[in-house]
Amino acid sequence: MATYGTLLVPLPLDRAAPVLHEVRVAAYAAPAGPGFCLVHPDRFIDGNGVFSVAGPVGAALGVPVLAAFQYDGDRLELEVWQDGVRAYRYDSWPGVHDDEPADGTPADADPAAFLDFAAGPVDGYRLACALADTPLDERDMDVDGEPGYVWAQGLHRDVLAALGHPDRVIGRAQRDHCHFERAPRVLAELLESGELVVVGTAESRDDIP
Repeated sequence: MATYGTLLVPLPLDRAAPVLHEVRVAAYAAPAGPGFCLVHPDRFIDGNGVFSVAGPVGAALGVPVLAAFQYDGDRLELEVWQDGVRAYRYDSWPGVHDDEPADGTPADADPAAFLDFAAGPVDGYRLACALADTPLDERDMDVDGEPGYVWAQGLHRDVLAALGHPDRVIGRAQRDHCHFERAPRVLAELLESGELVVVGTAESRDDIP
């Protein structure tokens, strides 16, 4: 399963884009419904991964930022950044890639940490179940009877759906910078239509420590 990293920002794209240019994050950005936009940083540039840029982006925009990184369908990491400081971190499978003991129990499953990112009525039960790695839909359950989601994308989808985000936005939130780069024709169409904008380049971050 594809790895991806995105930022969910509670500001419309037309307000966020000028500031993102100033922060000089090398990324694509897209609208994500009324009052939200998504930022897809180029994570293959040093210092430009989602967790590296979330603080500067949130501080410059003056809003909380939700950074999501999903690794190969196995693990979902979510960080909430406020005023340039990480305020909360969730890990669906702590230790699995960190050379630490991992018992499969999500770390810091606190639904209240995500309420700033609600786009509509919050389904608190669905949100709590998702963060506890307890899928409500049988199709998301492990076919071997093991607890938890088969794919971390399903967990991420349920978190965003519980916060009131529509399917189209959730689909966008599960795209990576490199996904766009690998489909140049589609990328050109999205850029031409305004559905996607460039908010920085690799060169624009060369002088940032």
